[in-house]
Amino acid sequence: MIIVSTDGSCLDDPGGAIGWAWIAHEGGRFDSGGAASGTGQVADLTALLRAIEAHPGPEPLLVESDSQYAIRCASEWLEDWKRQGWRTAAGGDVQHLDLVQAIDRAIEGREGPVRFRWVRGHVGDPFNERAEQLAGLAAQDWGAGRGGMDELLVSPADADGGTAPSGQAPTSAGAGSVRPRETVGARERGWELGTLFD
Repeated sequence: MIIVSTDGSCLDDPGGAIGWAWIAHEGGRFDSGGAASGTGQVADLTALLRAIEAHPGPEPLLVESDSQYAIRCASEWLEDWKRQGWRTAAGGDVQHLDLVQAIDRAIEGREGPVRFRWVRGHVGDPFNERAEQLAGLAAQDWGAGRGGMDELLVSPADADGGTAPSGQAPTSAGAGSVRPRETVGARERGWELGTLFD
């Protein structure tokens, strides 16, 4: 069984820069990212989604989070919302519907089963604490304008001295948007666990 700890972070909830992260218990493989603004709930749901997407295959996957909201969204409420046409029990809109539906598709598209487990935060669990640290660092990077390292920061027209409108903001996918995720790359090789918890 693959066990992965996840966490999300929001610097000023709601509306501040967010970060998300996951870390595999075996091998120390991890990933993190963020967005310029969002909420803690969006960050936690994005962490769950990215963890599922990064672990395809037949082996059972257990995703841990210290967010009761994220765990209940993915393991309890999702099926009810789906049966009710993506409406809450009271008939209202499902918050963060795009992320909830993306989590549903990721679970359905995965060959092996996915389970979720809530873990208490801030009690010394090294994987939960490392995921929290990685998510916090990602949020800090986005808050300082250093986020989006894998995004196009300068358009090809600007790079070639073209005629793109000056002052145009760079585009990047926010945490609430769902985009295909590239292979984790260099991080996929894993790290020595001793280096992750120093």
